[in-house]
Amino acid sequence: EDRTFTKVYDCRVEGNTVVVDAALSCVARAPIFRFTQRIAFFADGTVEVALQGDVRQNAVWLPRLGFEWELKSELDRFSYFGNGPAESYRDLCHAGSVSLHRSTAAREYVPYVRPQEHGNHTAVKLLKIGDLEFRATDMEINVSRYSTAALMKAEHTAELVADGKIHLRVDYKVSGLGSNSCGPDLEKPYRLDEKQIAFSFTIDPAKDRM
Repeated sequence: EDRTFTKVYDCRVEGNTVVVDAALSCVARAPIFRFTQRIAFFADGTVEVALQGDVRQNAVWLPRLGFEWELKSELDRFSYFGNGPAESYRDLCHAGSVSLHRSTAAREYVPYVRPQEHGNHTAVKLLKIGDLEFRATDMEINVSRYSTAALMKAEHTAELVADGKIHLRVDYKVSGLGSNSCGPDLEKPYRLDEKQIAFSFTIDPAKDRM
């Protein structure tokens, strides 16, 4: 994740919508993902986010694709309608149940021997955190006390340090856990290897608490 950057080709306002034409790329490499992002704002506080783009044909499958925010530390508690209560991924999702769950960022942490990806949830349609409510036909979410950079940097659990923020991810999809680092390569049904991406979700002021 620290080897990629976003290049913006055009940014414009169309009525109540900010439209950005951009690309995700690596240094000195052709763009991996060319996309248009539309963010529409409404008088009642609702925000509609739509992402549409194309992955380079000869690019390998992606680990994940979505959005990430840093929130205040007090926004530790959240609730969601999706696969839980334990973490779930595309190739690790049958042990849970799709239902209404409540959790905290601290509870989502899984103390693997080496710090790494943890706490993802699949088949999510609704997420409430703080005063915000995220809705989508289908999305994956992750709420953690640790940034992606901190998880990559730490070699042992004792080296993992929280930065005092809550890290929220809302993803289109996350590839499965198998990586060929120990065992077989990740099977194709569990890879994010689509070449045309269309993802949208809505952010509303939370009207009540779940």
